[in-house]
Amino acid sequence: MYFGHTAISTLCLLNFGSFAFADKLLRNRKLGDVGGLSGNGTPRNGLPGNKDEEDDPRRPGGPNLDFGQEADYIVVFKDESSHSSFSQNEMATVNSVRHLSFMNGEVIKLPNAQAAQQWAERDDVLFVEKDQEVRKLAEEVPYGINLVEALNIDYVAGSEVKACIIDTGYGRGHPDLPNNNLITGFNPYGSGEWFVDGDGHGTHVAGTMAAVGNNIGVVGVTSKANMPLHIGKGLEDNGSGTTSGVLAAMRDCVQSGAKVVNMSLGGGGPSSAVQSFLTGLENDGTNVLFVAAAGNGGSSSYSYP
Repeated sequence: MYFGHTAISTLCLLNFGSFAFADKLLRNRKLGDVGGLSGNGTPRNGLPGNKDEEDDPRRPGGPNLDFGQEADYIVVFKDESSHSSFSQNEMATVNSVRHLSFMNGEVIKLPNAQAAQQWAERDDVLFVEKDQEVRKLAEEVPYGINLVEALNIDYVAGSEVKACIIDTGYGRGHPDLPNNNLITGFNPYGSGEWFVDGDGHGTHVAGTMAAVGNNIGVVGVTSKANMPLHIGKGLEDNGSGTTSGVLAAMRDCVQSGAKVVNMSLGGGGPSSAVQSFLTGLENDGTNVLFVAAAGNGGSSSYSYP
């Protein structure tokens, strides 16, 4: 995915693996406004499509529902007015897990997918999807520093280029990582701290990007730099998180002024919420580069985002 024209050489590991199954009823009903089809196969928003695409769970904008079990669902309302009306008149009647006000959304705990279908059929709702689990991917020893000529990169002071890492956190105090006032962070969850990495995966990724040249451990791509970093703790200390948690971290990365966002994580299928958020950034002309690698498995299956 690319938004804007700013780029930076970076090593990253990311793969949103697709393993979710979609509910056909909801797919036919509500997700056309972010790239799908209406119930009669008519393309929306001028996007090409055909009736067969309704049955493809890999379709961008497709929902992700599981029947029969209580789960958290992302409910995105059609506009700010609809969301405001819901917040004023109905918020107290639902179990809201997280607010996604920046995209007129809420994460609501629902008893099953049938209940989610009822929400999707509301006239004031754009789409509903399950708040999927997102997790770290297998890590490997950093390599390729010379291949990308990383040691020839000189960071230009005052260039305002900032990178953001969405992962399990940042091991502040690690002897091979920068530890200064240029490192900031955010944690969307109710427990943990962005500067504490209970899993270690985020610290590993940060080292791939920014490990300093001090004769300890490894050197990162920006080892010669004194580049600002922003950490989004989109995954908790157990190595897992949710789509909504990652979304909140993505938004915070953008708000922090990051020009590059790296997410070495995966899990779940196509997400209408993620697509809607990124489309909004593109429409607003937001100058951010989101980096997504192919992952480590060599799989030819579809991956998201």
